[in-house]
Amino acid sequence: MGNLIEMIVSGLEQLSGGGILLIPLIGCSICAHAIIMERIYHLRRERVIPSQFVTRIIYHELVQGNPNVAIQMCEQRPGPLTNVLRAGIERRNADEDTLKRVVRLSINGEKPKLTRYLHILGLLSAVAIYTGLLGTFLGMIISFGNLYELGGQVGQSRDIAGGISQALITTAAGLMVALPTYVAYYYFNSKAQLYLTELERHGMSLVRFLTAEEHKLFQDELEDIQSLPHRSPTDEHSR
Repeated sequence: MGNLIEMIVSGLEQLSGGGILLIPLIGCSICAHAIIMERIYHLRRERVIPSQFVTRIIYHELVQGNPNVAIQMCEQRPGPLTNVLRAGIERRNADEDTLKRVVRLSINGEKPKLTRYLHILGLLSAVAIYTGLLGTFLGMIISFGNLYELGGQVGQSRDIAGGISQALITTAAGLMVALPTYVAYYYFNSKAQLYLTELERHGMSLVRFLTAEEHKLFQDELEDIQSLPHRSPTDEHSR
């Protein structure tokens, strides 16, 4: 336990040698981790593309001739895919071109939700890299400044080594923040684009379903059946 504490204290002392630029790097790291955790939660597949829910519940209600129930199911489980489907079902009586426009507009409305904070994540990666680079230059300036004051007597000053150490620590810290942040940015951006493609596919599938001749015939037959006068089983038996 004592050795662990000594290692932690030694590591903190070494980090403190990185200078004041470590403060913005730590801030970048905290913000990046917060965004990464938020995106992990909100970009879960079962939340964005609940395929089983759509197949078993939404389309089941549509096939049964209950579009209003399908809309209610979408409202009870809001998300990118269910929002797109709800917009299409609400305009189910429109022609195919209108339905496609409605679906695409709904998908465009979901895009900011899928790519939320990603531009900040990319910005944090760049800021971390350039902050580390700035620390490198500052550390080298300090080292060469001390070397100049000592008249080139390198071996007589620890301040020279201290400046170089500050430059290297800041550079390493900047890269340690920037690299995982950029990887996360690229991963979440690719995932968001994949989800947008799937939303487009599901939306066009809904349009084909709503405009299919079989579905129209089914709706017409259902309306004819519902318009017939209701007869009780006793009436049929008396006949």
